[in-house]
Amino acid sequence: MDVMLYIAVFFPVVAALAGYLAGRRSRKLRDCLAVAATGLEFGLFLYLLVSHLISGSRVELAYLPGICGMGLAFKLDGFRVLYGTIAAFMWFMSTLFSGEYFGHYRNRNRYYLFLLLTLGATEGVFLSADFYTTFLFFEMMSFTSYVWVAHDERRESLRAAGTYLAVAVIGGLVMLMGIFLLYSMTGTLRFDELIGLVGRVQEVDQKKLWAAGLCMLFGFGAKAGAFPLHIWLPKAHPVAP
Repeated sequence: MDVMLYIAVFFPVVAALAGYLAGRRSRKLRDCLAVAATGLEFGLFLYLLVSHLISGSRVELAYLPGICGMGLAFKLDGFRVLYGTIAAFMWFMSTLFSGEYFGHYRNRNRYYLFLLLTLGATEGVFLSADFYTTFLFFEMMSFTSYVWVAHDERRESLRAAGTYLAVAVIGGLVMLMGIFLLYSMTGTLRFDELIGLVGRVQEVDQKKLWAAGLCMLFGFGAKAGAFPLHIWLPKAHPVAP
């Protein structure tokens, strides 16, 4: 099952590169590959969802050591497989609709490339088992979706994309600071290991714990467009396709 978790995250990335190369030869082939890739991703998550229900809600773990220093950790449980399936379904429907919607747009090859890359990053966020993996895929999702905002390459689009990228980068750096503070106190970033562990942090570290929490709240809030860190959202959504 751990192999299936890797495929669920990295298959859209491989499909994005294959689709981009195919698009340089045939637009129709690229469009078909994009629909097939998102359809297969949705089918994979449906299989994982059904298998998870049949197995009695058994939790699956997968770990890739050495990547970016701390490795990547993935987990499959009820919450993750449900939201991963919803995201895959949304991408599949959006890709089907994109064929007609983007009929008059330029740079469609680039669009499909980053469409699939963002799908892989989103599934990586949903399946992550620790804060570090969440951070890496959240940053990947921020940078790949930046291209969506700037897709038209008009002045207002580029300006909105610049605002979005600035907030995303600042939020990501502050989030990373909070993650490292949390790690220095607990020695772990795994969600299941942090449950109850934070409550045993000594009194002298309470201020550091609050600082870590506030940094992470700022970082995730900035990326989510939460008030008052939402300045990018009303600029980006109207100009993005």
